[in-house]
Amino acid sequence: MSNIHVLDEKTAGQIAAGEVIERPAGVLKELLENAVDAGATSVHIDIEGAGRTLIRVNDNGRGMDEEDLKLSVLRHATSKITAFDDLGTLHTFGFRGEALYSVAAVSQMTITSCTQGGTGSLLIVHGGKVISQSPAPAVLGTTVEIRDLFYNVPARLKFLKSDSYERACLLKVIEESMLANLNVGYHVTVNGRSVYDLPAENGPFEQAVKNRARHIMGPEVADSLVFKKFDELGLNLFITPADKLVRVRDLQYVFVNRRPIESKTVQQAVYKAYQNARGQNSHPAFLIYMTLSPAAFDVNIHPQKRDVRFEDEHAVFASILKNAGQTIFSNGRPVEVTLPPTPAAVELPPQARPAAEKLFTAKPMEHFAAAFAPKTQEAKPVFAPKVTPGLFAPAPQELRESEEPVEYIARPAAEPAEKPVEKPTPQPQALPAQGPQWYHGPYHYIGQLQRSYLLFENPQGLVLIDQHAAQERVLFEHYLDLFERQQVQVQKLLFPVHVDLPPSNVESLLSWKAWLQKAGFEVEPFSARTVLVKTMPNVVRFKEDDMKAFIVSLADVVGDPAKSTDTLKRKMIAMLACKRAIKAHDALTAQEAEALLENMKNCKDGMHCPHGRPVLAQLDIEQIGKLFGR
Repeated sequence: MSNIHVLDEKTAGQIAAGEVIERPAGVLKELLENAVDAGATSVHIDIEGAGRTLIRVNDNGRGMDEEDLKLSVLRHATSKITAFDDLGTLHTFGFRGEALYSVAAVSQMTITSCTQGGTGSLLIVHGGKVISQSPAPAVLGTTVEIRDLFYNVPARLKFLKSDSYERACLLKVIEESMLANLNVGYHVTVNGRSVYDLPAENGPFEQAVKNRARHIMGPEVADSLVFKKFDELGLNLFITPADKLVRVRDLQYVFVNRRPIESKTVQQAVYKAYQNARGQNSHPAFLIYMTLSPAAFDVNIHPQKRDVRFEDEHAVFASILKNAGQTIFSNGRPVEVTLPPTPAAVELPPQARPAAEKLFTAKPMEHFAAAFAPKTQEAKPVFAPKVTPGLFAPAPQELRESEEPVEYIARPAAEPAEKPVEKPTPQPQALPAQGPQWYHGPYHYIGQLQRSYLLFENPQGLVLIDQHAAQERVLFEHYLDLFERQQVQVQKLLFPVHVDLPPSNVESLLSWKAWLQKAGFEVEPFSARTVLVKTMPNVVRFKEDDMKAFIVSLADVVGDPAKSTDTLKRKMIAMLACKRAIKAHDALTAQEAEALLENMKNCKDGMHCPHGRPVLAQLDIEQIGKLFGR
């Protein structure tokens, strides 16, 4: 007796649905692609219950007559192709005829459609079975309602994540569709609340893209994008210049023939184009539009058609690299450099010139400068936890007057140039000699180099410390200890801070709401684009602008709620430490510099910042002697 048998149509349909429909966002993607392929210029989207309860897409496209409507939910039914060879010339989004069939297999579906001048028709399908077909009002276009998604496959529901995360995925699909289809207006409501209401963009391409990008990427990022058009790959490139990089990685979009795709080839080419101009934790924001022959790429290597394979991956990489680099650096603004006065020429006797040339062409200090290249940041008041006695700053205005202030070091803003520089004590008290392996005391503080690096003398020679990286490490370990011991004290803000985010990022952030509250941040939704921050950990004491910048960065870091809470905790604390640490070009007194070194000595890893960069370098006295021929 044979053990092999043919699956019944219902089971086969549910399995096929799993190939195309992983979550509500997959359903919405298919419905939006069908609407655009039907020539719609206006699309209305309604979502309830994170897509499990309802996904409704109404468009004003060509519509279907009664016969086409009946065929549209059959497996392998399509209006896009008639033979396999048609795939090489396909310019629409879909072609397999599996989308409506697969969605219908795992939901309760209602489709209403009407062609121009035709009569309307309504079709009801539950779990892949046609329940009824009847006349409907003659309104041009198509409306597809998906209710009770996965009602007949409850095991699939268990794999869905929180409502906030699923809504974030749904909004991400909509945002990609809005950037891809500029001539289509989008009207989006989530649980009855308007999220997007954008008209069709029918103006010049560059302006149309930037108009849409302002709503999705934010006006600051959108306005910084540099645009260039290239014949190769039919490439239209919008990208941030090297001085306008962002802290998040999710403002990156690639479209091939208006299809949103993911491509490691394209992404790696863009990153390589920045070469050494991109600092750690800085990322480009970009919109890349390519127009290719359908035969030049394959979207069918993945069921959701997100990944593509290019016919010539090397050529695509080389073209993106070259053109992105040209766009980035040809639009860069020159850095203003103040050169010192030209020294007076000194005439040397011929016999002394070779030695002098050898001395002045040696540049060993460049290695240290490169290792500690400071981030360019405007000097501003900085508050850090107290590390030395006798220094105190009043609590910021954002806190309630009744709350007890925490002692802080107050860092001045940029000091006037004419203010005399505080000279260190000739013989400061040596710090204790005992310490970790890297610590070789006693240390004597010499001063600051460019208000960025602290210089100490020790028995081995000269020690250079990156002041920002050093305090990052100190604060990171301090905050991490408080979090792990669950001793985070919370401050209520006198006035909640409003933070504007793309709607998809709002939902991503809210998916971690309970965890963030334990970490000291009480975050509440205010609108589809805004969250309210009502509390913050007592240890950070953010000002309003700093709080907004932190939450914007955090909204990208949280990402998938399935990721490890320990990973998220360390990333969040590293961000807190970076935001609160003293910056390059902040002035420090000798006492503060010595206290920072003492705190470094007590760290578990005083040699590296939380991001892995080195904190200090030792220049031995023998190396210094060689510079002078000793």
